[in-house]
Amino acid sequence: MRIISAELIGWRNYEHQSLEFESSPTILVGPNGQGKTNFVEALAYSALGHSHRTASDAILVKSGESEAIIRMVVQHNTRQLSIDLRVTGSGANTIRVNGTATKRRDLARLLPFVLFAPEDMDLVRGEPEHRRTFLNDVVAESSPSLAGDIIDYDRVLRQRNTLLKSLRTNPAASTGTLDTWTENLIDLATRIMVARRRVIAELSPRLSEHYRAIASTSDSASVALSESIPTNTPNDGIAAALRTLFHVKQRDEIDRGATLCGPHRDDMVVVLNELPARTHSSQGEAWSCALSLRLAQVDMIRQSSIAGDPVVVLDDVFSELDAGRRDRLGKHLAGIEHLIITAADVATIPSSLVGRQHTVLDGRIDA
Repeated sequence: MRIISAELIGWRNYEHQSLEFESSPTILVGPNGQGKTNFVEALAYSALGHSHRTASDAILVKSGESEAIIRMVVQHNTRQLSIDLRVTGSGANTIRVNGTATKRRDLARLLPFVLFAPEDMDLVRGEPEHRRTFLNDVVAESSPSLAGDIIDYDRVLRQRNTLLKSLRTNPAASTGTLDTWTENLIDLATRIMVARRRVIAELSPRLSEHYRAIASTSDSASVALSESIPTNTPNDGIAAALRTLFHVKQRDEIDRGATLCGPHRDDMVVVLNELPARTHSSQGEAWSCALSLRLAQVDMIRQSSIAGDPVVVLDDVFSELDAGRRDRLGKHLAGIEHLIITAADVATIPSSLVGRQHTVLDGRIDA
């Protein structure tokens, strides 16, 4: 997959910007705070349907504007898609692909995309929610139906939590409705957890391969699941294990007004040399682990994508790596169909990555 062109109107600090992508890699260079990350954030939003930097769409719209517009043309082999996405500060966003209204959950399938950003350090050292989001993204990219399951799970979870809070304030109320929501949650949770296990099994050896290539060491890197159900529960026993936990924890859940087990409570553990990378990695090791996770995600998407290789964006990656890791990473990225790189200093980009450079200053990109 390649991005042919992109147009932003009223997005963050961009009033109106168009850019034609002539080659790969595409390199955006400029001082910090000028709009490089804002631009690639818009590309990611068009592919993923959400920002990697904020949960609020309101701040994506330029001050004084009622909406932000992103238009992109992408191509896989001879097939082109036109994407028109309108983001409002309040109310529903609209997504059209070739003029047809499209659901957000379908974007990842139509436009495969992987973004590595400084925030990805949270995949190694941050809270579990960051790793759950990563896992959910990989699962969703593998199957439209699983993407729907993840969205439905979040909806059922919110409704179940609302009911738990209600039962906390009215202890005499019947728990019959809670049982119904619990069964709905178990059904969705089981499919998500089975999919996550499959993803982890495929992701872990790829992570190890990429880490060794970038770090140039024999260190072992892997990922494992930490689940709220008992360890070694087989796939066909997940539903029963969850049902038992919900029965045991029902009183605690009502007292706390929250669902205490399920995939929203699980974690993906990144392991470096048999130790948790969250607490036993240097800055360079953690950065390399996070980057290797994204490259493993690229491999996973290639395996299942109907639209070719994902577009890969590296947002200010090289400044955090020493010269050796920069050079090895540059060579390791060979073969990616469309690579987009941002950098404050072009000198940090390895010589193996030669492409068209664009300067970004004050919300403007030279053509």
